[in-house]
Amino acid sequence: MNLETQRLFMRPIRAWDADALHRLQCDPLIVESTMQGIPPTREMSDAQLSFYLQEWQTYGIGFWMVYERQDNGDLRFVGRSGVSRFDDSDILIGCALFGATSGRRIGPESLKPVIELALTTQPVDRLLALISPTNTRSLRMATGLGFSCLRPIVAWGREYQCYEMRRPTP
Repeated sequence: MNLETQRLFMRPIRAWDADALHRLQCDPLIVESTMQGIPPTREMSDAQLSFYLQEWQTYGIGFWMVYERQDNGDLRFVGRSGVSRFDDSDILIGCALFGATSGRRIGPESLKPVIELALTTQPVDRLLALISPTNTRSLRMATGLGFSCLRPIVAWGREYQCYEMRRPTP
């Protein structure tokens, strides 16, 4: 299931995306903002890819590879955007983009159709975003997308700021 915006083409992550995802996860901005300054090994990146593929297989939704349309019609890989299960009742949203795309609003543009799809197809009452307290870009983006700041939370041994978006009431 592909998603598209005016500037972006997004397709589900596939097994052959391992090299591209590893390059993305080793981008200095990604390492600084989400990896506590420690670049992942290839094995770590491959394990993350396996997790993404399992999410698609189990839930029919997950992360998409994000491509920016170029003036000549080509597509340029700029990152990943999507959702994953946090627990039985909550879904996490997130995106990771190459530092070279920073400030161009590709993150929110890629997440809007993901959020819409998740809220219309998944049996959850809310979406969560867990963001490192020092990741000011993502903190601003979450608020701009309509997420409300809840509280700090510890997950996977790290502290995050927790944001939520509730399903609109009919």
